[in-house]
Amino acid sequence: MKKNYLFLIVTLMVNALMFAQTVTLTPTAVNNTNVNSGPIDLASLPNSTISLNVKVEIPSNVAVSDYGTLKIYYSNLSITNANVANGGDSGNLYFGGARTAIKSMVINLFWSDFLTSGGFIFAEYKSPAGTVYRSSNIAIIKNSTMNSGTTLNPPADAPNPTKIVNTLCCNQTVRLGEKPLPITGSQYLNPYEKEPYGINSRWTYYGNLIGLDNINKTLSLDYTTQLGTFSIQRSLGYMYGGEFPNKSNVVTITVIPSPLDSNIISLLDTPTDVNNYAELTMSNLKEINGSYSVINLNTLQNPSNVPKRSDTYVNIQTYEWEYATAEAPYSWITIPDENSRTLSSSKIPNLRTDKDNFLSIRRIAIYQNLRISSNSLKIVIRTIRNNNTICCDQKLKIISTQEIEKPTLLIGSTAISSKNTELFYQWQKRPINNRETVSNWSNIPGATSKDYLPAPLEYVTNPRGTSIQEYSYRRIAETNYYVGGEISYSNEVIISPSYERSPSSSITVYPNPATSIINIEDKDSVFSLSYSTVTITNIAGVTFNNSFSTISPNLLSADISSLIPGAYFINIQTTNNGRRVNLQFTFIKN
Repeated sequence: MKKNYLFLIVTLMVNALMFAQTVTLTPTAVNNTNVNSGPIDLASLPNSTISLNVKVEIPSNVAVSDYGTLKIYYSNLSITNANVANGGDSGNLYFGGARTAIKSMVINLFWSDFLTSGGFIFAEYKSPAGTVYRSSNIAIIKNSTMNSGTTLNPPADAPNPTKIVNTLCCNQTVRLGEKPLPITGSQYLNPYEKEPYGINSRWTYYGNLIGLDNINKTLSLDYTTQLGTFSIQRSLGYMYGGEFPNKSNVVTITVIPSPLDSNIISLLDTPTDVNNYAELTMSNLKEINGSYSVINLNTLQNPSNVPKRSDTYVNIQTYEWEYATAEAPYSWITIPDENSRTLSSSKIPNLRTDKDNFLSIRRIAIYQNLRISSNSLKIVIRTIRNNNTICCDQKLKIISTQEIEKPTLLIGSTAISSKNTELFYQWQKRPINNRETVSNWSNIPGATSKDYLPAPLEYVTNPRGTSIQEYSYRRIAETNYYVGGEISYSNEVIISPSYERSPSSSITVYPNPATSIINIEDKDSVFSLSYSTVTITNIAGVTFNNSFSTISPNLLSADISSLIPGAYFINIQTTNNGRRVNLQFTFIKN
């Protein structure tokens, strides 16, 4: 079957693709006739064999990977409807450590796939990081009519799609949130499946497709999300031409009300990005909440039951949690040993540290033989990379009802590109609205330096009274070009008011940022630092073996020259007036 890809092309991408052009596509033969340039003439032949050479050169400013994928696409003059050519998926293209790779390919182009005005083909190379490089287009031309009209003249033993027995099984009734059983189609032989006169199938259905098995002739749908009756049908035809004259019987899936009272999952106080993914960071993973789920036994026995207070309810027996990646959105994977009502996002396996993780999460409620899915929650777990960290949280004193202590400079480390290119900064902030509508991140105009001085906190008035608005801050580090660029998000820091004096305010950590030596001083002698336990950890929680020297009972010092640049925490376990106290301070290592 042909694969359809939808390309969203904006001017910026077109310019970037032209600038980063590294793929050269050259025809060498058309229907056994040698050529060395376009256009490619299909003449009046229903099926043409095209030999091609593809050369991929990696730009000098881009890191070399050992392999990527190479495909040949064709289009009938509409870039929004490009298709992988028959024979155009070459799989992996290997470089062997070099910056250039060459591949010879043979594809088939069908006369009926192009308009009378023609079309074009192009090659596309995609690196493991997802960077896409395209060749220039090679024009396709053809005659206005095809030999033998629209007849392919298939071999005598080729199956005729109009004479194949084409049936589907079976009608089903499922509860809302359940997954239907696979729809099974009658079997047929397809010895010429890669030829124009091979058999092609087209399924019409409602819902999310999670599997189409062309060997066993089955179609699998995901958990249902809507009440109603939905039809499924299979049509058969030749590989070429886009016609499917042989239509199967219609099977129906009837979705009836669920006996499950509630199965909703959510994240509290979590901003979302422009694509509606809830944003988390590796250093601040949150709990995914799940509603309490019960089964209405009256609805279980009678789907027409209208729920009422006198109905009988029982608890769900257990839960399962599943996740899917953005690259494979319908390939759901069960999270091992997670059967609770809620899920810590730290339990999601196989998280990447070299890129942000875009995921969908859902919960399956299980009662006897029932398996009913929750809503699907989209989350992105952002990793701290490119040495992109900022420091530090600030608690600002309330001096009077009219005055709040001014914030100090937020210090950012120097971000380092994994591709050895220049990175540019953009600071963002979002207001923290306790128990109110969650606010998303927004760019701070003009805040494009390594460091940033926040604006003073202000009193705000709302229906609940007057309060001081708190803010979270983060920094984006990114390249200034689209194709092959990189972007990373820093950790988050919070600037908030301090409503009472903490004993920790007597402790000072300096210098901050530090290069080789860091000092901890208790100016008011509130704590016994010489008898305290002091450790240094990074934002991922890794503890480093840095011994502190006691300069005096109120002054400790440590050599941090071996630490890589970034943000770190100093953790102090000590006592104050006989009580155990845990303190934490942040510093930047330059």
